Amino acid sequence: MSIKMSELVKLTDTPKSTILYYVKEGLLLEPQKPKPNLHLYDESSIEVIKFIKYLQSNFGSSISEIKAVINNGSFDFERGFEAILETLNMLMGSAHQSTYTQQFICENYKITQKKLESYLDTGLLFKRDGAFTTKELEILEILLNLEKLGIATDVTQAYVKHARELAKFEVEFSKKFLEQTQNKNEALKTLFDTTLILKPYLFNMHTLKSYQESEKI
Repeated sequence: MSIKMSELVKLTDTPKSTILYYVKEGLLLEPQKPKPNLHLYDESSIEVIKFIKYLQSNFGSSISEIKAVINNGSFDFERGFEAILETLNMLMGSAHQSTYTQQFICENYKITQKKLESYLDTGLLFKRDGAFTTKELEILEILLNLEKLGIATDVTQAYVKHARELAKFEVEFSKKFLEQTQNKNEALKTLFDTTLILKPYLFNMHTLKSYQESEKI
């Protein structure tokens, strides 16, 4: 079934200009044009648009990154969240961001190779495909600022410890969860929502609540 632009805008809560941009970038199929002022879109466009927005809001994927994954032939919108799982590294941006060498980081941040390697060994920084991305530069600046304040060890060690423990639990939980479900695509969406939306919400809100309670004391 074909739908008009006005219907597509309403069903996806997406501006007309954005939809036209998706078409221009090749993320949506060109509409049929039976009349000069009548453009009809395939019904599948609804799910594609919702999926693009999900990738942008929850994975921080840019249009160029989504395009790169699609053009690479590794992603299929019709397979939904199963496709996310298989292309997770690319969708997280590691394959399409600017990358930096260890030497570049040491020279620009005035730190030794030994110091940088200590961040890697302790799980504070990670290489992606053998290099660092702009995200690692952002994290490195935070780590260096924490050290200037003299509180880096306590805070960062606590984060790494709990992150590792939680990661192991999440992986085991996810495996069991997927084994028990018949609708793998829906189950994967729930897992992604849990990890990317629910988890940060709970952590941040509990932190905020603790700050508020400490101010009352």
